Amino acid sequence: MKISMLASIVTITAGTMSAVMAQEARLIHIPSEDAPIFAEAEWDLPAPKIDGPVYARTFIAEGEAAATAPDGASHYKAQEYNFPMGALRVLKWESGPVIHQITFETQVFMLKGSATVRVSGENVTINEGDAAFLPSGILRNDNPDGDTIVLTYIVSNNTDAPKAKVVRGDGLPVMAIAQWMDGDDPTTATDHDAILKAPDGAAKFTVKRYSGDGNSFRHAVLEAGGRTTPATNGRDILIYINKGHMKRTEDGVEYVVKAGDAIREEDGKSGYWEILEDSEFIATDMPFEPSQPRYNLQRSPNTVTGAGYRQE
Repeated sequence: MKISMLASIVTITAGTMSAVMAQEARLIHIPSEDAPIFAEAEWDLPAPKIDGPVYARTFIAEGEAAATAPDGASHYKAQEYNFPMGALRVLKWESGPVIHQITFETQVFMLKGSATVRVSGENVTINEGDAAFLPSGILRNDNPDGDTIVLTYIVSNNTDAPKAKVVRGDGLPVMAIAQWMDGDDPTTATDHDAILKAPDGAAKFTVKRYSGDGNSFRHAVLEAGGRTTPATNGRDILIYINKGHMKRTEDGVEYVVKAGDAIREEDGKSGYWEILEDSEFIATDMPFEPSQPRYNLQRSPNTVTGAGYRQE
């Protein structure tokens, strides 16, 4: 199966990938300056005159074509981070309406602002700090109050038939954690008193977990000066650094990351974090099953003209 969007093409491809995977397998860190940024514009298309259900659609233009979009169009910047097992786009609006057609995005995290989107067939408003799993329709806010920043993901999940869901950030439990090495022994504390007694050099952070059906977001807030204990993941994890400066050591290799970077914690590799200054990140899983589609972004050679969607 191959599904593609002309103009800013996203493809979902199943089948043999050995050559591509061999080239990309060790892609771990994408600094912000290496993640391409594209000027985008979207505007509503008239409803077609046909019998049967009619769904709202938008026209998408990119680059030079975006600059000639009609009055009332939504203009934003899209920054792309493409990993072997999934992809992230950071969409930023500085003014005007927010309009974005959900195509192959499987998860959305509202980093700043608010917008409506369809989830399980209903229009819902997602606010700053909210998440949506398997959204659909058009992400929209005709009169935003300030900037809007949305993290949109193309990742798989661990459920055969996942259900769409909105998870509100307000009211979610926040887990406080401290980690340190006691000699050669890794130690983790979640009790308030134990955290207060943690030694100098302990990593102290909080985690808020957004549980979807087959995947989740984790919003971590980390205090400067500590180091986490080594851990080995059972899946790839995609992390977007939205604040701060940290160092990741994984499989003996060091990666210094800062706000605006994305990094992948690789399946089966041991690693730890050093928190160089107060930091925050958003993490989600990129599970991979060879029999399932591989999710990532691939762009069309024609990047200046929007032309709707097609399925092949």
